[in-house]
Amino acid sequence: MLKDFENYFENTVNLLNEFQWLFKYPVTKILVENFLNKFPDDWLQVLRQLTTEELNDLVNGKFVNGNWPPTLVSFVNKCNIFNKLPHPPTLPPTSAKLSEQLPHAFKIGLSQKKQYEILNLAKLVNDKCLEYNIRTIVDFGAGLGYIGQLLNYLYDYKVIGLESNLNNVKIAEKRQHSLYPESIEKVKFVNIKITTNDSDEEIKNKIKLLTNDEEFCLIGLHACADLSVNACKLFSKIETAKLLIIVSCCYHKLEVDDDNNFINFPVSQTLKNVINNSNNNCRYEEILHRPFLRLACQEPASRWDKMSKDLHDKHAFYVLSRAVIELFTYENNITLTKCVRKATRKSQCKNFETYLQDTIERYYFNGNSISNEGDDNKEFVETIMKLWELHEEKMNDVEIYTGLQLLLQAPAESLVLYDRYCWLIENNYLSEIVAVLSNVISPRCYATIGIKK
Repeated sequence: MLKDFENYFENTVNLLNEFQWLFKYPVTKILVENFLNKFPDDWLQVLRQLTTEELNDLVNGKFVNGNWPPTLVSFVNKCNIFNKLPHPPTLPPTSAKLSEQLPHAFKIGLSQKKQYEILNLAKLVNDKCLEYNIRTIVDFGAGLGYIGQLLNYLYDYKVIGLESNLNNVKIAEKRQHSLYPESIEKVKFVNIKITTNDSDEEIKNKIKLLTNDEEFCLIGLHACADLSVNACKLFSKIETAKLLIIVSCCYHKLEVDDDNNFINFPVSQTLKNVINNSNNNCRYEEILHRPFLRLACQEPASRWDKMSKDLHDKHAFYVLSRAVIELFTYENNITLTKCVRKATRKSQCKNFETYLQDTIERYYFNGNSISNEGDDNKEFVETIMKLWELHEEKMNDVEIYTGLQLLLQAPAESLVLYDRYCWLIENNYLSEIVAVLSNVISPRCYATIGIKK
């Protein structure tokens, strides 16, 4: 089995190597790095002719024309083949029916998205725990305790919530006393920093004490960055941890060591073997870097399913507008920093002139604010406006570029998650990857499951 994954990893990384120009830098640098000039000429000739529906279907793997250039057909087919992730479930019929499934106390302060996530993950956790006769849950990165409380309410599990943020623990306990007082004896929250190094023994001893050394299931909903891999490693080090169910997110926030190598990627020996045995034509360290991880946790292609032309036009406008600002700052050696928490407000930008004005109000340029007063500032604005006029016609190509990026997103995320899957197999555990959520609602929708034999 692992030999098959070596071949899969090698083929996927070779694909990523060939098409680095689609993800090597943030999309804001699409003009700075001249990515739109990287398109093979014969690709653009056919891609520019696509209708909105055809573009949506192309990105979602539903459409490919055999008369296209062979290299384009090959790219699309490989993107579809190298996505080994299971197909996500369809959307719930209506949001109203979703809400009806949760008691009122579990809706307070929770968005429809969060309600959907905790309900569906709780069902998966219960199904697996029933299969292996487990009655105790350890929630890794418990946050405010939403899913732990639901698991106790629906299925009467004993739950230990581990959370590194003390304020979150205090809020979780306050919510518990206010909304779920009947759970106080069975749902506990513990403030502890979760790593797999010097705190290993502390966490292991704390868990054993809290669980009375009972077998338990280790879970995490949207465990960010290294937290997911740390959960896998902790699972391997505690004998009584029999099940692991982790929904990961924020791959691009993985930490690096002093040599700027990711600590927790790759994690499997299988992928490491592929990297170590690579030839000089494919430099893996130049491919499996932070921009690759950012691609892996981008929005999925399903977000473009049945997307209207109007929404495509707006998306292309905002991408190109931000790229023009980036190009201006690059050409003039200017540093752009936000002076407010939220960047440019898309809803208030009807054309590039208003977009630019909003950007000027919400960013510092070289540490200084800009106004429309004074000749220098007017010249500043006029220069950017001319730059926009020079590139405005590229909006359609920008949307094609981001569409091809979306095609690569699934193979990228697939590689990240199957690296963790292989690590579990290498450590002699059963493993599977399950699509537990709709990726239209939750972009990170896959649960990595580990089972001790």
